[in-house]
Amino acid sequence: MWLIFDNVFMKLEMFYRCKGWKVSFFGVHVYMVYGEAGSETLRYFEMASKFLPKSIWTPETIVTSFIVEKAEGSYLVDVEGRRFIDLTSQWSTNNVGNVNREILEAAIEGLKQYGFIIYSLNLHKAVFDLVTELLRIRPSNNLTRVALELSGTGAVDAAVKFAVKVKKRPHIISFLGQYHGYYTGTLGYGPESADARRYFENLYGNAAILLPYPDSYRRPEYMNCEEWGKFIIDYIEEWVLKYQAPPDRIAAILFEPIACEAGVWIPPDSFIYGLKKLAGKYGWFLIADEVMTGFGRTGKWFAIQNWNIDVDLMPLGKGISGGIFPIAAVYGSEEAMASEPVEYGTTFGGHPAGCLAAIANIRVLEKYGIVDRAARLGEKVLKKIRDWPERYEIVGDVRGKGLVIGIEFVKDKKQKTRNPESAKIVYLESIKKGVVPLMDVGDWVLRIQPPLTIEEEVLMYAIDVIEDCIKMAEKEFKKV
Repeated sequence: MWLIFDNVFMKLEMFYRCKGWKVSFFGVHVYMVYGEAGSETLRYFEMASKFLPKSIWTPETIVTSFIVEKAEGSYLVDVEGRRFIDLTSQWSTNNVGNVNREILEAAIEGLKQYGFIIYSLNLHKAVFDLVTELLRIRPSNNLTRVALELSGTGAVDAAVKFAVKVKKRPHIISFLGQYHGYYTGTLGYGPESADARRYFENLYGNAAILLPYPDSYRRPEYMNCEEWGKFIIDYIEEWVLKYQAPPDRIAAILFEPIACEAGVWIPPDSFIYGLKKLAGKYGWFLIADEVMTGFGRTGKWFAIQNWNIDVDLMPLGKGISGGIFPIAAVYGSEEAMASEPVEYGTTFGGHPAGCLAAIANIRVLEKYGIVDRAARLGEKVLKKIRDWPERYEIVGDVRGKGLVIGIEFVKDKKQKTRNPESAKIVYLESIKKGVVPLMDVGDWVLRIQPPLTIEEEVLMYAIDVIEDCIKMAEKEFKKV
C-alpha cells in the first residue's frame, strides 16, 4: 500500500523556526509528514542539530527529510514506520539489495573467525580468497594484482600513488566534474564542484591537470558527440603537452568511464579510445575509477567493459561488498604493482569480514544473474522514459547504462539552462509519494540508481511516480 504524504512540512517548519533558521530545504518546503510535533522524526532532527556536524542537518544542506530505522530489499523504513522505495542503493553500494542475507552471514562468519587482523601486518587467508575471486572476474588479463583498501576514496588515492611512484612523474591528467571522494587529496584529482574545493585550494598544488569531461549533452553546439570527445583528446596533445607538462612528466590519466555523480555523463567513444591511445603512445598509466560503476551497475561487471579496453589501474569500492562491510580494492597491472614497493592503505583496509562479504557479493551476483538483469531492466526503464524530453518542457535529456540513469532538468531547451528548481520539486514530491530518487543539494539531474535486485513492478511504479511529479513541476514552472 502506497501512502500519499502531504501537509507535512508544517511540523518541521515549526521545529526550524524555533531554532531561528530558514525553513526551506533545497529552497522549497519539505513535504514529508512528520506526525505530531515531538514525534520520533522531529526528536532525531533535534539531536542532529545538537550533536552532528552542520553539513548533515542544516536546511540548506540536508538531502532527505526522514530518519531511516530499517532497510530491507528495495525499501527504506523510517522511524514512523513508513516504507519508501529506494532508488539510491546508497550511491550504488547496496547493489544486491539492502541487507542481503547471504552477504550478511558471510561477514558475521568473518567476524567470528578473525575478529580483526591488519593485512599489511599479518596476512590472513581471507585476503587470498578475495584476491582470487577478484582476479577471476577481472575485466582484463592486463590486471594481475590486487591491493585492498577501506573506501573508494582510499582506493583512488592508492591508485594515484602507484602511478606516480612507479612512473616517477609528478602529474596526472584528470577531468572536471568527476567525483573521486572528499579527501583533500582526491578533491584535487577531479572536483565535483567548485564549492567542494572552497578554502582548500592551496592544498592541491598542480599535481592534477584538469580538463573538461565531454558531457555529450552539453557539448559545443557546432560539434557532434564524437567530435567533442576527439577535441578533448586533441587538446591534451596539442596544448597540454606543449604548454603545461611534457609527456615524460605525466604519470597517468584518471577518468570515470561514466561520470555518475556529475549527472550520469556517458562519454563518446572517441574520448575513451583516445585516452587509451594517448596512454599507450606516451607510456602513461590509464586509471579507470570504477568505485560507483563496478559490480554490475551498468549492466556489465565493470563499466569499462562497454568499450573493451585494457587499463592499468582500477579502483573499486561501494558495491564490492553489497554495503554490508566497508572494503575497497585496486586492480593493478604487473608494472603498476610489481615494479617497486608503494606505501598505501589504512588500518581497516582488507578487513577479514569485508573480504568474506566481498566474496559472497560476487557469488550472489553470479548465482542470480544480477548483472545481466541490470542490463535488461535498465533498457526497459530507458525505453519507458526516452520520450520525456519531447513530452516535457523541463526535461532536457534522459540517459543511462544499465541501472544508472539520469534525468536532466532545464529551463530552456535551446540554451540548456540548468534547472535545479524543478529538479528539487520532482525530488521532494517523489519522496512525498514514497519514492526516494538520488539527488545532491543544488543538482539539476535526478538519478535512478536502485538496487540491481529491485522488483521490476516496483521500479516501474516508482518511474510512474516520478513522471507524475514531473507533470506537477512543469505546471509550477509554467506559472513563473
